[in-house]
Amino acid sequence: MHLARFVSLSLLGLMALPAHASEALDVMVVRNRTSDQAFFDIRASGFTRATPERVWQVLTDYERQPDYVPNLTAARVVSRNGTELVLEQDGRGGFFLFKRAIHLKVRILEKQPSSIDVALISGDMKRYSARWLLTPAEQSGAAGTRIDYSGSIEPDFFVPPVLGNAIVRADIRKMMEAVITELDQ
Repeated sequence: MHLARFVSLSLLGLMALPAHASEALDVMVVRNRTSDQAFFDIRASGFTRATPERVWQVLTDYERQPDYVPNLTAARVVSRNGTELVLEQDGRGGFFLFKRAIHLKVRILEKQPSSIDVALISGDMKRYSARWLLTPAEQSGAAGTRIDYSGSIEPDFFVPPVLGNAIVRADIRKMMEAVITELDQ
């Protein structure tokens, strides 16, 4: 999921957003450190007027995501066994001079209609896990769906400490904005 949807739905220009999409978007990134790891914890949420069924349909159409998710260049379902599948994704993450190609192979567990769990199998991350939660919601009198994204990532490449949070936050925001824009069309 892209440092973030890739960073999924992971790696996620940008299309013009409906005013309500950018107002309803909240993104938080925290860089954590342990003695031998530096990883990012991510939380993002947004609202779309689309039904949970429509959100599910769009989020699980993995091979079409490169059509609208910035920095996601390819996605291919390698295998599927019921609600579990293996997905390969290619994209570009970072910004300015810190761009790089990213390849991920992830295991996805679908729990229709409410959640999608993503776990790293291999690729350009030391750690990568993500979860999408879909909840029927109402905002400003409009019925729709609240989309919550959470993840924990540790790139297998250098991310400048001073810019890391901003890089990841920007990628996640672009991904969420692109998903919401696609849903609100």
